[in-house]
Order: sequence, then C-alpha cells, then structure tokens
Amino acid sequence: MTVEAVFKSLSSGSVKPAAHTYRPEIDGLRAVAVLPVLLFHAGLAGFENGYLGVDIFFVISGYLITGILLDERRRTGKVSFISFYERRLRRILPALAVVVTASAAAAWFVLTPVRMEEFSKSVISAFTFSANFWFLAQTHYFSTATDEQPLIHLWSLGVEEQFYVALPLLVLLTNRIPEKALFVAIGVLGVASLLLSELVSAASPDAAFYRPDTRAWELLAGAACAFLASGKICFPQLLAAAGAALIALSLFVLPGPGLPNFLAVPVCLGTALVLLSATGASGIGRILAAPGITHIGLISYSLYLWHQPLLALARVRQMAPLSTGLTCMVLAICVVLASATWYFVERPFRDRSRTDRKTVVACSAFAASALVGFGAAGSGDGYAFRYGELKEKYFASVDVIDDLQSTKSKAIRMGICHFRADRSPPLDRFLEDWNCRGSASGADTLVVGDSHAADKAAALRLNGIDIAQMTGAGCSVVPSLMSRDCRRLFDKVVAEYTGFHRVDRLIIANKQLPNIYTRQQVAEAIKFWQPLGARIFWFSDMPQFTELEDRKAQNILARGDASSGAFPSTLDEARRNYAYMVDLEHGQFTAVDSASLFCSLSECQPFVKSRGWIASPYGHLTAIGAYLFGQKLLQHDPTFRS
Repeated sequence: MTVEAVFKSLSSGSVKPAAHTYRPEIDGLRAVAVLPVLLFHAGLAGFENGYLGVDIFFVISGYLITGILLDERRRTGKVSFISFYERRLRRILPALAVVVTASAAAAWFVLTPVRMEEFSKSVISAFTFSANFWFLAQTHYFSTATDEQPLIHLWSLGVEEQFYVALPLLVLLTNRIPEKALFVAIGVLGVASLLLSELVSAASPDAAFYRPDTRAWELLAGAACAFLASGKICFPQLLAAAGAALIALSLFVLPGPGLPNFLAVPVCLGTALVLLSATGASGIGRILAAPGITHIGLISYSLYLWHQPLLALARVRQMAPLSTGLTCMVLAICVVLASATWYFVERPFRDRSRTDRKTVVACSAFAASALVGFGAAGSGDGYAFRYGELKEKYFASVDVIDDLQSTKSKAIRMGICHFRADRSPPLDRFLEDWNCRGSASGADTLVVGDSHAADKAAALRLNGIDIAQMTGAGCSVVPSLMSRDCRRLFDKVVAEYTGFHRVDRLIIANKQLPNIYTRQQVAEAIKFWQPLGARIFWFSDMPQFTELEDRKAQNILARGDASSGAFPSTLDEARRNYAYMVDLEHGQFTAVDSASLFCSLSECQPFVKSRGWIASPYGHLTAIGAYLFGQKLLQHDPTFRS
C-alpha cells in the first residue's frame, strides 16, 4: 500500500478511523513492554535489555495519541485541546498521585535526610512534568545509585507529557494542510530526531537518554503508524511475525543500545509492524489478545508506576542487593497493587459517567498541589527533624565527607586537568588552556581515564609526585567506548606525548563492571595508547560503599556515632575485577590491585580512626584517603617516585 493510496482512501471517507476501536492485542503489546522493564529493574538474569520496553511504550503512545487526534480532526475538522488534556489528566494524574503518595509515606520511614532531599525534589519534578530533565541534571558519579531512586522511572512519563504538549500544537498549526503533508512533516521530524539522537549520544549519552528531542523519533514512529493504520496492509501475517521477531531479538539476542540511537531502530520497527499488522485475525494478534496477557496490559501503567518505588525502597531498607526470593515477592506485590489501582483508581477516573470533569480537575489539582508542597518542604534538609537530637550529628558526618570531597577536587585539579561538563569550562576552552604536563621539563608519569583515574592522580600529587594528567568524567580508555568529548581529550594527549614529550609510565583507571572489558577491547586500548611508548599500569576497581550514607544514619540512631559498626562493600566484586585484569595481563601492561592497596589502609572500611573518612560511596577516595592510598602505592612500587 502506497502513501498516496492511504491518503486517497482517507480523503474519500471510505475508511473508518480506528482510534476508538478497542484492540486487545495493543494491551497485549503493552504487557510485552512492561514486563521486561520490571524484570530488568529487578536485576534478574536474562533481561539485560529489558529497558527497551520503554521504547516499545513510546511507539505505542505515539500511535494511540495521534490516532485520537486524527480521529477528532476528521470528524470535526479541528482538535479540542480541552478534551485532549482532560483525557490525559484522567489517564495519568490519579494513579500517579496515589503511587507517589504511598511512596512518600514509605520514604518517610526508610530514607535518610540526604536521600529524602533527593526524593522530595523528584516529587516536584514528577508533577511539573520535568522528571527527565531533573534526573538528567542529577546524573553523575556522586549521585544516588539509580536502582535506589524511587521515582527515577518517571523520566519516561516526563518525555511523554512533553510530547503531549508538542503533538497537538503541531496538528493545530497544520490544521489547514492535507493529512498527507502532516504525515510527511511527522516523518521529517522523526528522521531529524533520530539523527540528532545519534549525534548527541556520541557527545553526551545521558542527554541522549533523557532529552525529549532525542526520544521524539520513537513517539513519532508510532504517530506515523496512526496515519497508515486506516489502509489495507499487505501480508499482515508475515509483517506481524517479522515485528514480533524484531522485538524478541532486541530484548534477548541483539546487544542492547542503551541509548535511543540507530541501534534502537529494530525494537521500534518491530513495534510499528505489530501495531499495523497484528490484528485479531493474525496468529501474533491472537497471542497478544489472550486474556492473561491483556490483563497485564490493562494494568501496565499502574504496574510501571509501582515497581520502581517498591524495588528501590526495599533495596534501601535492606542496605544490600535483594535476594531472588525477596525480589519475586516484591514483584508479586506490584501486580496486586497495580490491579487494585487499576480497578479502584484508574477505571473510576477514566469513566465519565462516574466522574465528571470538575471532579477530575479538582482532585488532580489538590493532589498535585499537596505533593508539590510536600516536595518543596523536604527539598531543604530532607525532613531531618525526624532524627530529633541526632540531626546535628548526622549532618556533621555528611559535611565532613563534602568538605573532604571539596579538598580532593583541588587535588584532582577539577576543570584544569580533569574535565567534567558541569564543573569545567567549555571543552574547546578546556583543551586550549590544558597545561597539566607536570614540571617545566615534563613529568615521567601520565594519568588518563575517568574520575577514578583522577583519584590516582590526586593520590600521587598529594604525595609530591610530579605527574601529567588528562582525565574526564565517565571517559573510557577504549576508543570504541569513548564519547566524542572523551575522544577529543585523549586524542590531544596522545598527540601531545607522541614525538614531543615522552613519559615512562602511563596510569590507566576506569570504573568497570566485572568483565566489561573483553580481551579485544583491552587490545584496542593498548593499541590506542601504544604510541606513547610508556609502560602501562592498569588499576583495577576500588571497593564501593554503596550504602555508606544509610549505614552512617543507622549508626547514629543506634549508637550516636556515624563511624561505628561495619560498612558492607563490593570488595568481592573488586577482587574479581582484578583477577580478570590479571588474566588479561601481558607484557604491555601491568594490572595493579587497587582493592588490596585500599584494604591495607583500613581493613577494607571507609573510616580510619586516626584519620577519619577515607572513602565516599561509589568507589572514590576522599582527600585524606587519596593521600594515604598514594603512600601505600609508593611503598608497593617505589619506582613511581623516580
């Protein structure tokens, strides 16, 4: 079927609009979208690409919303903004308010003031429809672990809500032009958004993930399907099967894109094919329309809302990863709560015969205002009065870490030798002004990598060792994994030290999960850095104290002393990481055991009685910790002094 044929049939009025025809297979597709997301956030093996369920949701949303707008435009010749936003209000606000209220009540008893302050601000972002921008602004190494943030999943709701503003405006502005022209406009915008997402993902992966303009192409893909849905589809059985196969391959076989760039096209194309072709007459359509699957689809919105707060708060309460049994219990509770929310909240508020417009608007306005007020009140100190007389001790322990981190920022030469976009000059100026070669004659040791490499630079610098440094937040040392900005940093330093200056030792450090660097990628990194002609020292991961703030708060409440008691860490993971690096070791690089050096300072704890706090939560050292780590490194290998 050609585009011309579609619009000819539309203009003749011979094809019925499908916007108000219930299709159970779309609810089935919603189930296919939400279940992988839940299992991914639950950390269950086999669902590493489960986050792609959000991409499926975006395509479905674009399809349904555009279908509603097109149907109204065809029937009345215009689009009613009041009716459109009333429908969105009925759909989104009631369930959102219930889940956030329940989450806030649980957070009151579970979250420390620092976490509660973050949570309070995220509540505000949820009801100002800006959660994606809020979480983008908070994305950095020192933020709370994402799987412990109760409302982080609402970023996708923010993107959709921003789409709900833009699309009706586009339809209104193009009200006098033929639908074919509107279809072409949506296609052009979609392609532009996809190209933009590819460009932005190279320079700033976090921005590509959260921004509405880099996600718009997924919603616009669904919008394009709404134009095509009214016509006859050739080979629907084959196309539906192909679409289902693309979705399955994306979820379980293909490498996950992580970002909404070209690698996310297969899952979105598969979703589009299923939307257009999987009717009740097709095999795929009948599977998706099965009662059990459609029930999950019907409750999918509430299920999506509930799962992250329950999982995150359970993790914080446990102060440890959830066991498989506990994870399954939490997911079962999610299904029960989602079913109840669908039946007692979503259905009544969406039914105009049971709840009129004034009631919906009044209830939504009251709930949103109350929750924004709650968020504003907690944004200052996270309702620290809950700690009573121990409040001052808690904030004193937080301030100590903050002060030590501020001191370390000077040691790593933030914005001078270490690039971080939110705390450095623009990249062009940073590169132009870069002067971190060490002494006038040049240093013998060059440090490269991410913020963990910057820690090693601080460790040596604080011990009087002359070093050169080029590090950047989140910068991999493997060329194929480098963002565009990181590549520019490292291309400069390689050019600088190839033929002009020479270094004897190259120190590399990157935050890495076990086995993230394959032999091929290590070889790729060695080849990239080989022109320097230096001996390479590759530092393994430090242990992380991901529950540091919660343990400190617990210790204050139990014993009045933040540093009392043991602090669990990811030491075993760090040791496995080192063992893996040793296995890859060969004549061109030497693996250095960061965990053993750290543990020789403090028995693998973040606090030393005679020195104070030496580690912050996510594998980073404080200033005093960096100084002591440097001393141990020099004892371990005195050649670093020369």
